[in-house]
Amino acid sequence: MDKFKKLFGYGIGDFGLNIYWKTLSLYLVYWYTTVVGLDPAIAGILFFIGMTWDALSDPIMASISERVNTRFGTYRPFLLYGCAVLGAAFILLFWVPPFEGISLIAILIVICLIFRTTYTLVAIPYATMASRLSYDSIERADFSGARMFCAFLGLLMVSMFLPPLVEKFTIMAGSEAIAFQYAAAIGSVAATLAILLCFALTKEIPLPEKTIQHKKVWSGMLQNVKSNRPLQMLLIVVLFNSAASTCLGLSLVFYIDSQQESLASKEVVLTVYAIATLILVPFWTYIIHLLGRKKVWILVTIIHVLTAVHFFIFSTTAIYGIPIQITLFGACSGAYAVIFWAFIPDCVEFGQMQSGYRSEAGVFGSVLVTQKLSGGIMGVFVGLMLSHIGISDNVNFVANSEKITLFLAICPAFFLALTVIPILCLPLGRHEHSKIIRQLENRDTSHG
Repeated sequence: MDKFKKLFGYGIGDFGLNIYWKTLSLYLVYWYTTVVGLDPAIAGILFFIGMTWDALSDPIMASISERVNTRFGTYRPFLLYGCAVLGAAFILLFWVPPFEGISLIAILIVICLIFRTTYTLVAIPYATMASRLSYDSIERADFSGARMFCAFLGLLMVSMFLPPLVEKFTIMAGSEAIAFQYAAAIGSVAATLAILLCFALTKEIPLPEKTIQHKKVWSGMLQNVKSNRPLQMLLIVVLFNSAASTCLGLSLVFYIDSQQESLASKEVVLTVYAIATLILVPFWTYIIHLLGRKKVWILVTIIHVLTAVHFFIFSTTAIYGIPIQITLFGACSGAYAVIFWAFIPDCVEFGQMQSGYRSEAGVFGSVLVTQKLSGGIMGVFVGLMLSHIGISDNVNFVANSEKITLFLAICPAFFLALTVIPILCLPLGRHEHSKIIRQLENRDTSHG
């Protein structure tokens, strides 16, 4: 029961954070284009600006948070004091300013940066806290599995409830823009409660007294990347995996709209997608225990690529309006997330063994910079693609639905296939990590 409490306590935090993140991933570009009325290319640029801001601020926040020392721990205080501010910023994000042209875009950028900053204030300490919950590689996979299960539960909530809430509030308020704000308010309350629950149920393990932490942000990141070969390989994986997930996430809602005559409604398709992701997370976590992280990553990539080939050749295959290929893509995404977040904390100890310094900010910061920059660049790419199709013209949009289908089939699969080589070259498994932990413990004992 105590282990379940720990796993649930950590995981529920990402349920709250993913109410925010999955809303952005699925609907922000859609909202900019269909509600605010921006060209998709401009919407993609706004998405890029937000992700670039994340890339700059994430490592700074990681460095600040790892030096905090309170009675609540190092990272947990940020969850307690930041969650309400984050909820308010999320509501503000879905406000349509009463301006036009450059003034409108400028205000939207400012609002975007406000939300991104408050999200960083909570999400980065939460993510980095994984390195303090356990120093065992297998346990970290369990924590990662619990986190991803709750994260995709957040995706399920967004997929299941956001479209009908917006539809209902649009009828009540007579405005889709106001409806999005009402829905965002409900989401922010649920997310805030989840993050507070995470704070209450988690407990950090203190670092050994002899641990030396790196004092500088950017030099710590560079030193970790330079001397940490597992981190180097992982960053390449992050680069391509983030590009793939961004391509899939941002274009998915538009794909469903383009197939409106043959598919079920958005909430139904997205709900099934989220359920497929969610229910397989425990399965993937178990398989990772049996086969190891690398083998499962390669297995899942093969499944995704074969599904994409079928998608490319036969286009959409639907049963009762549910696209089978998209559902399989969702089933695969859970495995990537579990493995990805289980690998990152292990790189912290590898870097500590190599340099003598422990730099959680350096490892997590470099990963997050790569992830956000890759996602931001792909956001621009998706926006340009949608603008080229003519998303503002519904007739042209539906007529060119084949282009979106081909994009979903080819682009994510291409980037995921590129992750296989660095995964194979990643010199860090559970046995290697256990050996590193023992060496660090012996080093601390001998220095004592």
